[in-house]
Amino acid sequence: MKASINGLIRLTRYREYLSFVVVSTSLGAIAAYGQLCWQLGVVLLANELAVAFAFMINDVEDAADDALDAAKAKRNPVSAGMISYRAAYIASFIVAALSAALYALLGMGPFMIGTACLLIAFLYSWRPVRLKSIPFVDLISHALMLAGLQFAAAYFTFSSTLGPRFFWLFLMAIGISAYGELFNELRDLEGDMRAGVTHTASVLGPRAAGYLATVCLSIGVCAALVSIFVVQVVPLWVMGLLAISAAILALRPLLRAHRGESFVVAQAPFHKPVEIAAAFALTVRVVGPWAGSTAQVVMQSSFGALILAQPWMQPLIRFWQFQPEHLLRLF
Repeated sequence: MKASINGLIRLTRYREYLSFVVVSTSLGAIAAYGQLCWQLGVVLLANELAVAFAFMINDVEDAADDALDAAKAKRNPVSAGMISYRAAYIASFIVAALSAALYALLGMGPFMIGTACLLIAFLYSWRPVRLKSIPFVDLISHALMLAGLQFAAAYFTFSSTLGPRFFWLFLMAIGISAYGELFNELRDLEGDMRAGVTHTASVLGPRAAGYLATVCLSIGVCAALVSIFVVQVVPLWVMGLLAISAAILALRPLLRAHRGESFVVAQAPFHKPVEIAAAFALTVRVVGPWAGSTAQVVMQSSFGALILAQPWMQPLIRFWQFQPEHLLRLF
């Protein structure tokens, strides 16, 4: 029983996408001027479950192939015998049903987007179709089901109108996600070619696929810059917090980096630190207004007045009220 539960947990592979879904969902809510509320919690959970389904059904459908490779067989709980094929299949569709039910709570728009995401996730791995084995279609489907549609579901939870705030961030999400798909294909290229697996990287070859991955990443980064500096969806302090957090988290892999490493090996250690930093910074952005208003209500109460009257609070208040233009008084 314990082994089956552990197998189910491993089947979700939650460590691989938990923070990235927070990023895509938070961006969708911020772009639509969404606030911290129950709808944001529901769409975040629905998105997490939808991506979990994508990873789960992928391992179920790939179990037979993964069993032929020692490393993949150990990672895949179905191939490793921790959970049966039937149980894994049932668990995957229970997760999909829960996700669809949560999307339905948010209205027709999020429900249709969420259902499309779940359908693409299924067709991406389902053997009779297997979108991930169709060159270039694999990039589009991956970018939609693991980033673009999560962003869109969150956006249409709070807004029904389209504009630059949607388009630029949507382009950023799918650009970075397409880069992630090419990165994964390049990482597994040798093993996939031995197994006869067809995808974009195997058709283009490692050199051209590496160039295409760089192009996709560049599109995502450029769209992000337009979103920040032109459309001004995210304030600069969020980007500063992201940069500081990423620098701290990336310090260890940076010290371990070696010259002359390949495209895949050199970039891999920095993906997760940047992803976690982005999730942290955007979470602060979403929670910040609610925390600020709650603190204001508390401070206006009799309890807050008692705290503010304490001598040790005065330096903190002066620091909180400090504005950059106060520096001009020094000159």
